[in-house]
Amino acid sequence: MERMRKVLYLGWIGFNNLGDEWMWEMFRDMAKTHLKEEDHLVIPSLPHVEWKKVSEYDTIVLGGGSLVIPGYIDLVYEALELGKTTVIWGSGHDRLHKWIPSPDGQPKPEPADENARYRERLKAVMDQSAYCGIRGPWTKDYIDSLGAMSNKITVSGDSAMLMNALNQVTASEQAGSVGSFQGHHRTIGINWGTSYNRIYGGNEIQVEDKLAQTCRSLLALGYRLHLYSVWGPDREALSRLYSKLGHDERVTFDAKVYAAADYVRLLTGLEATINLKLHANLLSAAANVPFVCMGYRFKSFDLMHGLGLAHWIVSTDDLRLSERLTEKVQAAAAWRDGYISKLERVRQSAYQSLATPFREGLL
Repeated sequence: MERMRKVLYLGWIGFNNLGDEWMWEMFRDMAKTHLKEEDHLVIPSLPHVEWKKVSEYDTIVLGGGSLVIPGYIDLVYEALELGKTTVIWGSGHDRLHKWIPSPDGQPKPEPADENARYRERLKAVMDQSAYCGIRGPWTKDYIDSLGAMSNKITVSGDSAMLMNALNQVTASEQAGSVGSFQGHHRTIGINWGTSYNRIYGGNEIQVEDKLAQTCRSLLALGYRLHLYSVWGPDREALSRLYSKLGHDERVTFDAKVYAAADYVRLLTGLEATINLKLHANLLSAAANVPFVCMGYRFKSFDLMHGLGLAHWIVSTDDLRLSERLTEKVQAAAAWRDGYISKLERVRQSAYQSLATPFREGLL
């Protein structure tokens, strides 16, 4: 009788960060659907788990999040050296960088500067992993620029795109949710928070002031606003934004952090959303609500280009940030049917790709 395989899911989990917990839940649910309990024991890299001792596991899964970086790649490489099975499951790269000019006028990141040892390890991981699904095309370009491209690499998309594909939130739940958002008063969701100034432009207060101007413009156009956060430390920044709007009765302040499925129920019925945090955009995607992404780091552009929604991102260092957000959120709402159709195609594509290691017995 074969012994049970121990599968380690690597992610930044156990810290109540919505996106990371959500992506782990998607892996856990896929495992429940596709793997037999008697054959596989799936272990998440929670703080109390000895997840750096990769020798104790049979399969190492580099999970969702921006984990295609030194440290995590070193750990996966160590697992390969020990003869373990490795899988890349929707991981991406993230960093701050300078913009460089490009022929098409679109923003492009400066080339990454990584040492030779890391480049070699990255190439080995990409070449030898049983499955290699990455978040977006910017991550792919990053890997390619370091000479680590492999024919195994596929742009799978972010694993949070699996929510509706796994029927986490049913159409009937969406239809019957949060009636207060439906009816005569159209509501725009505004996600704001902090990355401790590690954003394009390096100054969150400046961005916040521009976002407040966008909010005032939307209020003047007759919209209501729902301000929300997705991480505990975001509360202070969200509260400050609310204050800048004069505690207007047409503005709802909601700093509570929910589970992903509860956010989706909350957002359903909104006209559209503007989001800072990466997975706030994906909550809107799961709720089939059009969204505009405030591009604050590399990962924002990786995600939106991967979704085929590059038109709907505005960099936080854009000199016309306020006006562009105001224009784009109205345009996104007006293109609702097209937006939802695009999301459904991307969702199905992500499911087909990210189900591969389960369906093909690669774990």
